[in-house]
Amino acid sequence: MFLVGALFFLGCFLEVAPAFSFMYIKEHDLLPRLVFEEFATGREKVFSAELHHPLILIFWGADIDTKRQRAATVLDLLQDNLPFYSQRQVEVAAVFVQPEQLGNAAAVLASRRLDFPVYVDTLSHSFDKLGVYVMPSFLIVDQEGRVHRGVSYSHNLDAILPGEVQVMLHEKSRAELNSELHPEVVEKSGAERRGRIDYHYALNLIQRRRSDLALEKLDMALEKIPDFPPALIEKGCLLIKKEKLQEAHDLLERGLALFPGLKRGQECVEELKAAQAKGGAEKVEKKFDPSSWGFFADDYEEEDEEAGREDGEHQR
Repeated sequence: MFLVGALFFLGCFLEVAPAFSFMYIKEHDLLPRLVFEEFATGREKVFSAELHHPLILIFWGADIDTKRQRAATVLDLLQDNLPFYSQRQVEVAAVFVQPEQLGNAAAVLASRRLDFPVYVDTLSHSFDKLGVYVMPSFLIVDQEGRVHRGVSYSHNLDAILPGEVQVMLHEKSRAELNSELHPEVVEKSGAERRGRIDYHYALNLIQRRRSDLALEKLDMALEKIPDFPPALIEKGCLLIKKEKLQEAHDLLERGLALFPGLKRGQECVEELKAAQAKGGAEKVEKKFDPSSWGFFADDYEEEDEEAGREDGEHQR
C-alpha cells in the first residue's frame, strides 16, 4: 500500500504520466467487481465484467490544487465529448477516490453541469482492486467487460480518449491512432536546407551593406525554394532601394500572399508606398535593425535558427 501511495503522489506532479496507470490490472483483464456510492444520494452502484456495453471510468482526486485543476479539465472534456460517446453507446462515469475530501470535490462539481454520473469510492476499490496511482486516470472497458486501455492525465486527452474508443470499437487501427498522435516529421530536402543557408548569408551581407551580393544570394535561395516568403520579401525590400519599384511590388505581393503576417513585408510595403509617392526610392536609408523583422514566425523559427548556425559555420 505504501508503494501505491508513493506512486500516486509522484504521478500527480508528472506532466505526462505513464501510459497505463493501474498496478493491479492489465489490458484484456476482466474488470473486477467495483462498488461505489452515488455522490449526491449515496446509493450503491456496481461495475463488473457483466456490463455488456463499453465503459469509461475517470478516477479523480481533489486534495491539492493540481488535482482539482486537472479534474476540472478532464470533467469538462468528458462533458464536451459526451455526444461522441453516447452515439457509440459508451457509458461514462466519474469516480472520486478521496472520500475524506468531499468538500473539495463538491467545490469542483458545483461550478459545472455534468450529464454523466459521479460516484464516491468509499471502499477504496480504486486502490485495492485496480491499483490506480495517477490522478486523474481513465479506465476504458470494452463491451465484453475486458480492460481495453488505462490512460493517465496528459495534455492531448481530447485526441487520446476518443481515439482509444475508436480503436476499441474497430473504427480505426492502432497504427492509425499512433500516426495521428505522433505525426512523422518530414525532413527537409538538401536543396531546401541549402536555400535557407543562402538566405541567412544574404541577411549577413545586408547587415554589412553589400546589397548586390545579398541580391545574388537571395536569388540563389529562391532558385532552391521558389516560394520562400522571407527571401521574396527581403529581395523586394532591397529592390526598393534600387528604384525597381514594380519588381519590388510583385515580390512583396507574392511573399505576403504566402505569409500575410510577415512583419518585415508589411514594413517594406509602407516603404514602397512612400517611394511611389515621391516618384522614386526613399533617399534616407533605414538603420539596419534585425529585431524589427517579423520572419521568425512559428513556421520558420526552428528551421531558420538551424540554418543560421550552419551559415555561421560555412562563413568560418
